[in-house]
Amino acid sequence: MVILTAIGGWSQNKFTQGAIEDYSVQLKTGEPNNAKYNWLVTPANGTSTNMSLFDGDISQIVWDGSAGFYTLSVEVVDGNGCLSESISQEVEITSLGDIIFASSHSNTIVCSDLAGGIDGTFSGHSQSLFRVANSNDINLLSVKITIQNPDGIYVGVDGIAMADQQNPNVTITNSESDSVIDFAISDSWENNTNQSVQFEIVMISALTTDLIEIMAADGNDVIRTISVLPKPVIEFQ
Repeated sequence: MVILTAIGGWSQNKFTQGAIEDYSVQLKTGEPNNAKYNWLVTPANGTSTNMSLFDGDISQIVWDGSAGFYTLSVEVVDGNGCLSESISQEVEITSLGDIIFASSHSNTIVCSDLAGGIDGTFSGHSQSLFRVANSNDINLLSVKITIQNPDGIYVGVDGIAMADQQNPNVTITNSESDSVIDFAISDSWENNTNQSVQFEIVMISALTTDLIEIMAADGNDVIRTISVLPKPVIEFQ
């Protein structure tokens, strides 16, 4: 009997729509010379990949079908003309979902710094913490945002001006293996006006762990702000 053992690409069987995955199988017994492999996805609409192109022990499949469950199977006719048992694995394709600024980390309001960058907060106030999440619980690798300070200058999460103002995207990598990314943005600013000024954070896109980029939808749900309150001013009478 010919026995086939999967050795690569089989440990994960849940993919974001559009993911490209590499697979390989190993012929454990039988004649490897001139062996011909048959790869099959059922139902066939799970992929746009032409499976008939693969007759060796490796394949590359684009999982771009509708969300749902599919079966990937492989069999071989070895060099002796003997047919193997078929091996298979269930594959789930999940839709991209939407990336959102989670409501638990919405716009923040902070106090102005004092001269010299001294923190002007007298008591605790909301920190400038934000969260990006995927609505379908797809694990995220990173998120791409832009940050403008109250002068309209693009800055990084540390508040330092970006060297390339024409390409100001900031990429924040997920420190966990999950569908949310938490991050903090420097809100250091001395506001000497008589009204609040704002940092603006715009979400551009997120990257899933299987390297699919999800673009943010247009609208206010992709924008968050940090409002810096005016610095109190006193004088002797």
